[in-house]
Amino acid sequence: MNQHFMSLVFGLAAQANSALDGQLPPGAEQAGAGDPRQLAQALIDTLAALQEKTRGNLEADETQLLDQALTSLRFRFATGKTA
Repeated sequence: MNQHFMSLVFGLAAQANSALDGQLPPGAEQAGAGDPRQLAQALIDTLAALQEKTRGNLEADETQLLDQALTSLRFRFATGKTA
């Protein structure tokens, strides 16, 4: 598995999970991101775009990592569950 790809997916997923917990990263409010759920949705959408644009070009374990991250985040977002 490409370590850079793995870091990208983990990083975006961690930011989305933090936003779902109600936490905004430093500087987010100054950048116009005042609602943690909106930020979480934007990060989930970014991961979904990454999934779409890389479809057919990832190794099996990379595809599984991205699929699992998106499934978990989408479930948390839809149910409003926190960690």
